[in-house]
Amino acid sequence: MALILHLTTKNQAVTPLVEGEPLAPPTPLATLPDIETVRANPYTHGQALFRALGGEALLERLDADPDALLLLDADEAADAVPWEFAALTDRQELLAVRYGLLRLVDRDAPPPPAGDRLHFVALAADPLVDQRGNPREGYRLGFDQELPAIERVLTESGKAVVARRIPPTKHHLQKALRRGPVWLHLTAHGDIIETDRGPVAVLFLEDRDGQEDRLLGPDLVRMAPRGALRLALLSACRTAQGVDEARLARVLVLNGVPAAVGMQGLFPDLGSGPLAEALYDSLLLGLSLAEALRQARLRLLEVSTHAVGLPVAYVARDAWGPLEAPEGPPDTPGLRHLGQADLPPEVRPPERLQGRNQELHQVARLFSQGAQVVTLIGAGGMGKTALAATFARRFAWRWPQGVWALSFATEERVNARSFRLELIRRLLGEGQARDLDDATPAEQEKTILDALRAWDGLLLVDNYETVLQALEDAEQKDEAEAIHRLLYRAAAEGQALLLTSREHPAGFPEEQTYPQGRALWGLSPEAGAALFLEHSSRADREKPDHRQLALAVTQATQGHPLAIILLAGEFDTSPEISPQAFLANWPQELATARRAGLAAHHVTFAAAFQRSYRRLPPALQERLRLISVFSFPFLAEAAAFAWGLVGEDGAPDPDAARRDLETMRRRSLLEVDATFPGSDRPAAYRFLPAVREEVAARLSEEERARAQEGYAAYGAWLIDRGYGTINQDLGLARLVRLSMDALDAGMAGQQGVDRLWRGWRLAWLKRSFGQ
Repeated sequence: MALILHLTTKNQAVTPLVEGEPLAPPTPLATLPDIETVRANPYTHGQALFRALGGEALLERLDADPDALLLLDADEAADAVPWEFAALTDRQELLAVRYGLLRLVDRDAPPPPAGDRLHFVALAADPLVDQRGNPREGYRLGFDQELPAIERVLTESGKAVVARRIPPTKHHLQKALRRGPVWLHLTAHGDIIETDRGPVAVLFLEDRDGQEDRLLGPDLVRMAPRGALRLALLSACRTAQGVDEARLARVLVLNGVPAAVGMQGLFPDLGSGPLAEALYDSLLLGLSLAEALRQARLRLLEVSTHAVGLPVAYVARDAWGPLEAPEGPPDTPGLRHLGQADLPPEVRPPERLQGRNQELHQVARLFSQGAQVVTLIGAGGMGKTALAATFARRFAWRWPQGVWALSFATEERVNARSFRLELIRRLLGEGQARDLDDATPAEQEKTILDALRAWDGLLLVDNYETVLQALEDAEQKDEAEAIHRLLYRAAAEGQALLLTSREHPAGFPEEQTYPQGRALWGLSPEAGAALFLEHSSRADREKPDHRQLALAVTQATQGHPLAIILLAGEFDTSPEISPQAFLANWPQELATARRAGLAAHHVTFAAAFQRSYRRLPPALQERLRLISVFSFPFLAEAAAFAWGLVGEDGAPDPDAARRDLETMRRRSLLEVDATFPGSDRPAAYRFLPAVREEVAARLSEEERARAQEGYAAYGAWLIDRGYGTINQDLGLARLVRLSMDALDAGMAGQQGVDRLWRGWRLAWLKRSFGQ
């Protein structure tokens, strides 16, 4: 059962009818609030909508209906009114929150195609640049919470759902909709544009390079075979607004989709995740569409009362009940991210890359135009790794076997054998790496090249300047040449490579540098200010003087990302300095850096680092210098050994070290490499390469000797810590593997029985890593 309320318009006034009888007198359309008016104050302006629907007489009918469901059958003029915001008189409650409310389309839905599984297709689009190639750096959609929440719901549903996220292109959408039954979750920017056919809804999808590619509503309607698409949730602005073909959700139902949900007005991004999570969870529990949407509105109340009435659901005749979802094990791979991107923490993309949308698009275009190797060139701390990692995460779908990343950021000395074994491990697995441990370099290289020919993926090599610089070092030249020769041959045979390097290209076949002819530039004022505000817990974007400071910092640093982050950390730890005075001495600090003979692109970073470093007490400056010997990620125990924080039994005191490590982290002089499981408590730390170089340059010979003692002591301790446990703790296994130089240093100082049993343990560890 359901109460069907017919809304008919005559002489610009709407009348609600039940079985042909008016439930209320006609209401002039001109007296009813539009969407922007009512959403600004729903409980006040929504009362006029409630009275126009019948007021208390409507409530009596709904209370008598077993399903407490209101179906609005509105003509063209009445359908443009935002009825979902109808508010009960003198109550802080919307009608659509107390009762189910759907809009009825007088069409029969075609039967679903045969199939024992439900296909769930998610498309999330947020173009990097517009149709002219200009960056879209303003408001950005956030999928990082929405899609994981949907994945959890589908995984726990107990339904035979095959869920996948598809690339945000027209081609992939059309391909995904060919096989049903399918539910479509589409989250994107939406609007209504004028065409020669009148107003039409438009969704802003992307081409393969992330450029805006507009999908018109009529084109979406024609994509799916009749009957295949069973539900569409269009989490995009204005997809249930306007007239005629502009009301995309309604047009979908008119053309055979049983149910479609769109948005009237501008839908806030923060509401997209809660709406979808609650809607799908309720539908998969077997609730009707009407009740599922009501549950979703209750969830939206927790986000914003102004968003509760924005979703509009259109249904065909008899399509407001439960949607069919067969029982069975769910299959939900890859809903969070597109493609496979195997990225180590050293190549970790930021939560949001500020100000680099155009760069991401242009790098993608280089590969589309045939570049086999792309090398990102830029100064230390300019954001090359962040750009490369974000590119890998965003565009991994373009390579059938995804992206693998390796980094030399944690390598003080290059090691060709370790590099080859790591490639074998990634390409062929741990067993093959062990089997080839004793093979000759030529045999290992041939195995790698053979495997790469069968591997259709992108190899990302970070901090490649480490190899290029080692080519000029007599002690490391042979090792560096072996690595360079292997990658040169891979590139010559067609392997796609993305490199980051500070100074110059690698010289590989078919290589393109980016940017062409110069180094990566700093951030724009707006992006740099956003980066400062993001990294400063003290800065308040609502305070004008803090926003002005963020812009001033960006201008003072010429948009250098790491310099901005360092100054954000210093601002947080300098509460006694006002925003107005924060940059008072900056010209003198820049002049000091210039007198040091630095390259122009390094001056602003050096000045920002020196300011943060100088603000540390002398004791902390010394401690920072001592741990600069750790080029790889390290545990707090490493700092404890370096600083002499050990007990009489020789055991380190990590808790005593963490306080100072956290002080350094808050100043952005250190980064958290990993956290303890189920916690945000730091488990391991690391230096950014540019910061470590600045710190290590200040290390005296006497301090270096002391630091090496702590380095070796940590290595010996880590041998014991890792022995027998790395197979159960993958995070520790990674740290041990990256710390092999320290383990060797720890072993070198062992004597007597200690040397015997620690040698046994180190041998076990090395064998575990194919060494």
